[in-house]
Amino acid sequence: MPARQREVLECILRCRTPALGGQLFACPDCGAHHFRYHSCNDRHCPLCGQTDADAWLVRQESRLLLPTSYFLVTFTLPEALRQWMRSHPRAGYDLLFQTSAQALQDLGRNPKRMGASLAMLGILHTWSRTLIYHPHIHYLVPGGGLSLDQRQWVPAKGKFLLPVFPLSDHFRHLFYQALQKHHPDEWRGLPGKIWKQRWVVHSQAVGSGQQALQYLSRYIFKTATGNRPLIRLPDGRVRWPYRDSATGQPAHQNLTPEELLRRFLQHVLPSGYHRVRLFGWFHPASRKKLNRVRALFREPPLLSQPEQQAWQPGEELFQKIDPPENKPAPPPQCPRCKKPMLLIGVWRAGESPLAIARAPP
Repeated sequence: MPARQREVLECILRCRTPALGGQLFACPDCGAHHFRYHSCNDRHCPLCGQTDADAWLVRQESRLLLPTSYFLVTFTLPEALRQWMRSHPRAGYDLLFQTSAQALQDLGRNPKRMGASLAMLGILHTWSRTLIYHPHIHYLVPGGGLSLDQRQWVPAKGKFLLPVFPLSDHFRHLFYQALQKHHPDEWRGLPGKIWKQRWVVHSQAVGSGQQALQYLSRYIFKTATGNRPLIRLPDGRVRWPYRDSATGQPAHQNLTPEELLRRFLQHVLPSGYHRVRLFGWFHPASRKKLNRVRALFREPPLLSQPEQQAWQPGEELFQKIDPPENKPAPPPQCPRCKKPMLLIGVWRAGESPLAIARAPP
């Protein structure tokens, strides 16, 4: 097992156990005790990340959603390239991001297509509903772009953003060039049929983009699976529930525990790798262009805290984005008398909670 996968697995096994420390609560009436253990906060843990995902969604809704239509564009890597990408995840995912984003931007800037610069929120997914290794990137893209002279908004034509077949061919060509340049040895070992087949690119209108953003936020701070129940079968296998993408109906697969772990761990990202990236005038370095687009929609600009203090023409003329409040979790209820319990002690990772539990309240 790679060291990175072992590290993630050990974090998940310690999550919400005494090994990470926690808090001790006691009931003021009946004296019952309750332990609340700390979370690992690893982005691959099925139990953690929901609070961070909610806060991320609030920030992005305020910053990225404009009064226009949105599209969800998905770039999928061919099956023949997946083994190489799984063996070279950091380099492979970077190429997938760079070439797919450039393909969108190149076609958007083409005067025969739209003639405007686009903005994209890209999120890397590597799994299917059955946990098969299936690397692809979802892009949330506004239905239009900023004209090349930066003076007007150019809306997308009709009910589609860009033609998917030219987009697919250009994506394949860019990936071919990048792989040949940066990884020539691996490029020579790949079968030639990869570069002759049409790569899968899917584009779908998603209305205001809010529901699509909510869907994508579920996997920002989680990997491969949420916190779902597993059933152990009499023969020792595990039942993995999922929803069939073709029929939309609930389905399941019966897997050995080792196979389930293998499928899950192959989606562990390299240490420090960002699965969420912004391109075009969504990028933080292009905030001036983003505010220009917002001005074209008569939306208030996004200002940093120093800018808000330096320019104060009136609160209604700019949009102030306050960070979401991190409210502490409410105390647990006593399992006996159903009353709120009191916090009587805290211990850190590596310490024993027994001394706290034995101490007088």
